[in-house]
Amino acid sequence: MRAADLNRQLVIWMSAVTAIALAGMVAGITLFYAVAFYFNPGWLLSVCPEQTAIRDGLEPSWSTLWPGPIEWSAFLVLWLLGTVGAIAAAVRFTRRLIRPLDAVGSAARQIAAGDLTARAMPDEPMFDKTRQLVDDFNAMARQLGQSEADMRAWNVAIAHELRTPLTILRGRLQGVVDGVFKPDAASLAALIAQVDSLTRIVEDLKVLTLAQSGRLELRLETVDLADEVRSVASFVAPDFKGAGITMNYDLGSVHVRADGARVRQALLAILENARRYAAPCDLHIETRATSDKGVLRITDNGPGLPPRAEQLVFEPFWRADESRSRASGGSGLGLAVVQAIAHAHGGTAVAYQVNPNGAVFEIRLPRV
Repeated sequence: MRAADLNRQLVIWMSAVTAIALAGMVAGITLFYAVAFYFNPGWLLSVCPEQTAIRDGLEPSWSTLWPGPIEWSAFLVLWLLGTVGAIAAAVRFTRRLIRPLDAVGSAARQIAAGDLTARAMPDEPMFDKTRQLVDDFNAMARQLGQSEADMRAWNVAIAHELRTPLTILRGRLQGVVDGVFKPDAASLAALIAQVDSLTRIVEDLKVLTLAQSGRLELRLETVDLADEVRSVASFVAPDFKGAGITMNYDLGSVHVRADGARVRQALLAILENARRYAAPCDLHIETRATSDKGVLRITDNGPGLPPRAEQLVFEPFWRADESRSRASGGSGLGLAVVQAIAHAHGGTAVAYQVNPNGAVFEIRLPRV
């Protein structure tokens, strides 16, 4: 329905309501006097200004009380004035109501056509609730535009991350076909490493997408964070020792309701982040329990975090040092996966700086 049609209908209905109200008022007054005259004519004449009938000695009758031409003319004038007033009030009311709705509808059509910069900007005064509707619509439109911009940036970042290993794979394979490289064990191992990098990126993207849509499947059971740390540490300790990282443990038994595989995945992502960007360093891993949370804390004494980076580190594809991060081979998704896994469990993931050097990463999960 167009705004003009809705405006016309509001005016018609408000005028009709006013006319019905005035007609009901006239009918009610007439009915009241008719009933009163029927049951007690004397009382009605004593309070009625119709003194002419009594002075002239006329017998009280209904005809002396029935509205005459002057009264009916007054009723008609009042009805006309009421109708005109109702129309004026309806026009003013519908302007304040319809103009903002029309602005919202116009902006919605522009957004549907692909213009995500469209906003509802009515130029008429608005009611408080209508203003709230316009503000909520504009906030939704801004969020939609931001989401679209984030999606574009996300697609560009994904393409950028996938391009490097794919380029290396294609170059190496083309070299083998052309006879430049021999397919020996070293070259094949390098190709497998690039395939592993692609697999890791795809798996991280899958976890992030499922977590953001609330569809990340978890096999919840009672797990001990200390046992999960020992399982991961025994696997990565040789590589970390070769990278110059000394690992220390302070593990208290903490039982949480979690998916053990996902907890290990998150812990491994944090450890890999430390190996890439903090080595050589001392790494301290501890598990603690609060009143309602199980805390897994990893502390290093590496270069630490840049200023105001405590929240940015969990953003997908964010890097503090672009050139160094590219050289290290990280995809920029590891810590984002950590946060996604923590949120999927109803927990949190936090990071903060340790003075003078070092960084702390914590995963907090609900206790059993």
